Amino acid sequence: MTSQLALHLSKFSVPGILLKAERFGSGLINETFLCAFSDNGVVRNYILQHINKTVFKRPDLVMENVAAVTGHLQARLRREGVVDPAGVAPALVPARDGRSHHVDGAGQYWRMFPFIEAGEVFDIVRDAAHAREVGRGLGRFQALVADLPPGTLHDTLPGFHHTTIYLGQLDEAVRIDPQGRLAGARAEAAFARSRRKLAPLLTDPMESGRIPVRVVHNDPKVNNVLIDKRTGKALCMLDLDTVKPGIVHFDFGDCVRSAANPAGEDAKELDGVSFDRARYAALREGYLSEAASFLVQEELDLLPMSVQVITFELGIRFLADHLNGDAYFRAGYPGHNLHRARVQFRLLERMEQAGV
Repeated sequence: MTSQLALHLSKFSVPGILLKAERFGSGLINETFLCAFSDNGVVRNYILQHINKTVFKRPDLVMENVAAVTGHLQARLRREGVVDPAGVAPALVPARDGRSHHVDGAGQYWRMFPFIEAGEVFDIVRDAAHAREVGRGLGRFQALVADLPPGTLHDTLPGFHHTTIYLGQLDEAVRIDPQGRLAGARAEAAFARSRRKLAPLLTDPMESGRIPVRVVHNDPKVNNVLIDKRTGKALCMLDLDTVKPGIVHFDFGDCVRSAANPAGEDAKELDGVSFDRARYAALREGYLSEAASFLVQEELDLLPMSVQVITFELGIRFLADHLNGDAYFRAGYPGHNLHRARVQFRLLERMEQAGV
């Protein structure tokens, strides 16, 4: 632990003495640290995060959204009789100056949460029962924020999940080839070109008003659903930076994309990529057990198509990022984002074969 990290931690209202702080998790965007404090002999853990300003251009607005959503979740859970809402859903630790976050001398944004000891996360769905809870966790989150007006939140990532925008970015990357990487990715560029018709299938009905705009998570992958260690039931959704106005299909499609491929997003071998219909069915059942109460028929009708659209979207994002020099998604090795694109495209093929 560096003295600089200890300095950041000192800016938050945490009781006790700092014992240790170490990197934590597998997130691709923000830096995350697990920090232990001893308070009168009781050790409590907290999460400290450094917000990535390259991705989130207005971290101040991100934090206003996070504060609004966490406050709403905590209030809803209290009204439902949950004694310790911070023990089952994200809650911010205030900075000593009373704000929701700390801004350091370099203008970098830091925030802190109590670590939810009861829960654990998984990068890959273990079985159909787990898939059902992943779906239920997403539906539960959307139900809890269903009474939070979308207009109260900032659009912190304009165009996020607007697949047509990402397709345009890929077209530009293919045209310019800024890093000279296109020669090794022509097959993937051709695959994306052959499925261009998928791009507007969610945004067109949203922009026309045929389906309602709601508060949605926007990044509900498997490892953002916290699972109770004791019961195996979903506790809550994590990583609220992308929560903003959108449509439920952004969430549902991305959740299925993440959960129904047993090999995972970083599958080593493309031949291992598959679409598990049983997990898809279980996830959908779990999701609708919480979300059916507020969804309208037009939203229900579009749920299946959202799975293909969002899978296609992530594939073209990975491919564009590879061509542009890995500027957005952190790459663990040369060609990592190209491989990620291939995994998503193979998954899309499997969905097409399964008739989803």
